Order: sequence, then structure tokens, then C-alpha cells
Amino acid sequence: MNTRTARSLALGVAAVALFAIVAPAEAQSSNSIRFRAGLFTPDAESDYWDDNFAVFTGDEGDFEEVSAGIDFRKGLGPRGGFLFSLDLYSSDVDQAYLDFVDSAGFDILHTTSLDVSAFTVGYTYDFADSRRTGFVPYAGVGGGVYVWELQESGDFIDFAPLDPEIFSTTFSDDGEAFGWYWLAGVKFNLGPRWDFFVEGRWSTVEDELSGDFDGLGDIDLGGRTVHGGIGWKF
Repeated sequence: MNTRTARSLALGVAAVALFAIVAPAEAQSSNSIRFRAGLFTPDAESDYWDDNFAVFTGDEGDFEEVSAGIDFRKGLGPRGGFLFSLDLYSSDVDQAYLDFVDSAGFDILHTTSLDVSAFTVGYTYDFADSRRTGFVPYAGVGGGVYVWELQESGDFIDFAPLDPEIFSTTFSDDGEAFGWYWLAGVKFNLGPRWDFFVEGRWSTVEDELSGDFDGLGDIDLGGRTVHGGIGWKF
């Protein structure tokens, strides 16, 4: 985990904990802390990804990876509520040039790494009263800050000389971008304090590359996530 992502994770956990501490427990609404894990699949619809997949092996499916999240939901009445979320995604994918190999005929390889952590605030609405039924569909929308870091580390080809050369290096860039999401899910009551839920989230996030990737346009950081998890109600 990179330093920027670790710092964002720590701040997000602290914020969720703070909201949980100060939230009134006696309200007629239901507060909860939720823990999620699932699979994130990037959309990969931007200049960077188009250029990457045109030159190197792989596609967006190769960057599909486990995502984890934690939420604090502050209930507003029996059905609505604010949702404060922290999400973390990290992937490492080995890629090779599509049309070139080294002098021995072996692939010229590098590893592309993408880390994204997000702190978002949203609103969710239950389509049934969880106090009266054990099966509750819900939906929501929100937005927030997505902190990211991109690296390409390994062997590359320098095409500038008349006789192209292979060299080893690491290219990197990082930043923060605002994005938004919408979600839909269903939760199942496991008693007065616990529930189990399955949820899908669809996010839209883009940022302009700079640093070692300056001039390569935008990078798409959004995608779709399918999560499962448990919630503790208080």
C-alpha cells in the first residue's frame, strides 16, 4: 500500500469512527456500521487505457480486483440515511509489448499498478421498513474524493535511437479527483442488531495525467463493484 493511500485510509477510518461516536443512538432512525468486500471492474474508457491496450497486452478485465469498504450510515427516519464510505482498490498487472520482443525472443515485460482509495458521502433510501420486514431493497447516490496512484515499472523500449534500446525504469503519477456513484442493493435482517447485504456500485471518476505520464490525456478511474457484507445496527 502506497503512503498516499495509507494516509487516506487512516483519515477515512477516523472520520467514520467520529461519525459513529457522535451519532445519537436514541433516534427513531437506525444507524449502522457496514463492512464490505467484493470485486471491482474498471470501465477503462479514457485516453490512457486506449493507448495502453493498443501497445501492450491485457484489457480492463485483467485489472479486475478485490475491493474493500467500510460505511457509517446515519439514519434519517425509518427509511432514509446519509452514507459515509471509505473504499480501497489495488491491482498489479504484468503487461508485454504486443508487437515487439527482445533479441532472444522473450517478451518485454513491465508491471502496471493502480491504487485508488475513496472517501465519499451519499444518501440511501430503503424501499421497505427494515423494522417490519426482513427483506429490504435500497438505492442511493453520492460523491466524494478519489485518491489514486499509477505506476508502470519494468522494461520498456526507447525508439529514439536508430537501433531501439530496451531500458528499465519506473513511470509514476498520482492525484486526487472528484467523482460520483450510484448504488442499488438488498439487505436481509439477521436480528435486531445485524444484517447481511449484497450491493452494486457504479462510479464515474476521471483525472488528467501529469508527472511521468504528462501529455497522455485522462485516466478513467471509475467502474462497477459488486459487494457483499454485514452491517451492525445501533
